[in-house]
Amino acid sequence: MSSNCWSNGKPEIGIIGAGMSGLCAAVQLQKKLAITSFTIFEKNADVGGIWLNNTYPGCECDSPSHLYSFSFDLNPNWSANYAPQPEILDYVKHVAEKHKIYEHIKFHHEVKALTWNEDLKKWIVRYANAFIEKNDDEIQMFDIVVMAVGTFRIPCIPNELKTFSGPTMHTAEWNYEINLKNKKVAVIGSGASAVQVIPKIVNEVHTLHCYHRKPPYVIPRLQFTIPKFLKLFFFYIPFLMWLYRCLVFMLYELFQPAYYCGSFMNKLVYKVTKAYRQRELKKHEHLLNDLTPTYAFGCKRVTLTEGYYAAMTSPNVHLHSSHIDKIVDRTIYTKNGMKEEIDVLILATGFKVLEYWGPMQIFGKNSHNVLQSWIDKEPRSYYGIAFSSAPNLFALLGPNTVVGHNSVMFMVECQVNFMIKAVRKMMKRNAEVINLKVAAEDDFMDKLKANLKDTVWNREVCDSWFTNSRGVVTTLWGGNCTKYWRQTRTIDWSKFEIK
Repeated sequence: MSSNCWSNGKPEIGIIGAGMSGLCAAVQLQKKLAITSFTIFEKNADVGGIWLNNTYPGCECDSPSHLYSFSFDLNPNWSANYAPQPEILDYVKHVAEKHKIYEHIKFHHEVKALTWNEDLKKWIVRYANAFIEKNDDEIQMFDIVVMAVGTFRIPCIPNELKTFSGPTMHTAEWNYEINLKNKKVAVIGSGASAVQVIPKIVNEVHTLHCYHRKPPYVIPRLQFTIPKFLKLFFFYIPFLMWLYRCLVFMLYELFQPAYYCGSFMNKLVYKVTKAYRQRELKKHEHLLNDLTPTYAFGCKRVTLTEGYYAAMTSPNVHLHSSHIDKIVDRTIYTKNGMKEEIDVLILATGFKVLEYWGPMQIFGKNSHNVLQSWIDKEPRSYYGIAFSSAPNLFALLGPNTVVGHNSVMFMVECQVNFMIKAVRKMMKRNAEVINLKVAAEDDFMDKLKANLKDTVWNREVCDSWFTNSRGVVTTLWGGNCTKYWRQTRTIDWSKFEIK
């Protein structure tokens, strides 16, 4: 299949990002469309994205290993139900090597801006090449662009925390040269990375001060080592591995109603987390109040761990629930009048999710500044994949596609399949441009908001990265993964201009 509207009969495709979603797109372009005329831009030195950057102690996936992997490259050798970061990174590198993706990647190349040229019907990609010692950016043109930059890229470091004069590191930028042994250490944050790192360092440090504003809801996870005989079964009978993956997927789908206010599952999971918290802290009543969430279940990302509460009860741990007032030199002052002098500051303060793909800029039709309009108002899309303001551009893990109950890799594969169908349609029709109609985008956004209406994120004031400053849910999908698959597996071409 080829088209004479492109120089070599097939489109030149630019993929931004060599994390798991970018690799998924690259593999499927080769397998399903026989397209090898693609280039991947990656600012890091290797593939992996979040799994390359996050190396902090205890870093693990909070989705089961067999679910957090590609359906076309199942791995029979996962060591545990929830795999650690080094193992996931090895898996990602293996996929890139197996499918010969490395030869398409420009490492240390950071994309600065994308500009749609209406006359050429191409995207102009402006990027910085770290290998060239000059200030001028370089440019390259593509017929189609796939955004695969990921959600958790740029660490969020509040300005008021930058005044600490001692050794500091964000969990996404862990520095193993900083010695924690017998030091007074502070961890700021209570999200997934804090819950993972605290149990791993608590026995190493002299004193651990934990500062948080909102304690997390904690669900005990079913962590276990996968036995050797099961790995052998999975290796020699891949169908069994596929069945196991399907079973895990369906079990996780059952939890999606927990994010709807007043639902049976919402009440059940709330009781489970409460019972688990009371059981773990029954001998530590002084901690129970400070570790009990005062917001609705699901408002913030729910954490899965089996060691967090035990670590918080360690005699060398001090929990601070009062807001931080200021940091002077190496002393942290809280608004309740307490102060603590510490040696090392660890920031588990999350990422700049609501800046979307910034600081990159995207200028679509009529020079429309796409990302700025998202920040000023809200993102508008079609299943988080296509945008009326950006022809020939497809997003992976775009707006309103993150899920809190299941693996995002399933969502990524749905999006990649959508993109593959769209590119195939362009090739069949000998079309240079595919562009979502504004009416289709408006219709989808109305349905999305209706689906989100009764969720906890819409009914409660959550103040989390799930919603923007106006309380609009901009990151999460309004349903389960099965619904997303069902609605994206076929495309209504009447909603697009193809020419």
